[in-house]
Amino acid sequence: MRVNKRLKSVGKVILIIAACFFIFSQIVPSINSSGPKISKNSSKKTFEPSFIKEGVGYFLSNLGDTIAKFQIELAESNKDIQIGMMWRKKMSKDMGMLFLMPEEKIQSFWMKNTYLPLDIIYINSENRVVSVIDNAKPMSESPMPSKEPAIFILEISGGECAKLGIQPGNLWTWKRN
Repeated sequence: MRVNKRLKSVGKVILIIAACFFIFSQIVPSINSSGPKISKNSSKKTFEPSFIKEGVGYFLSNLGDTIAKFQIELAESNKDIQIGMMWRKKMSKDMGMLFLMPEEKIQSFWMKNTYLPLDIIYINSENRVVSVIDNAKPMSESPMPSKEPAIFILEISGGECAKLGIQPGNLWTWKRN
């Protein structure tokens, strides 16, 4: 009888341990797959969002000629607008982030937690470029306001505006995928 009690106790312990291992094996993969993407490019592991192509945009000259084409990611929600290009360590020359602001007014951006130099292009509700900030300094918390009211802001790789001739007065057109 004592042996049966011991076997039952040992069986219960083994069953509890097996249940714990099963639960652990089910939980750990879901934690790993839903966590932030980790950049393996640096010695420090840091969060680095991936580019999500959500549309395409074009700059046109006053004559209607295409100056440049960009694959764009949209920042529409308050959270997306606040995060913007923060924590990104790479960006292709044909990529941009288009911020869709809730209202047209003087806008101001900064470069907090932004590792890449960016050109910041302010665009009004008539789809005209109203001001350009060239090569905004990474990690700077200095405000960089638009010269006129804007409702769209496009961030692209630093130096591209000068290289491509993007300037105030150019027309911006875009569409979602």
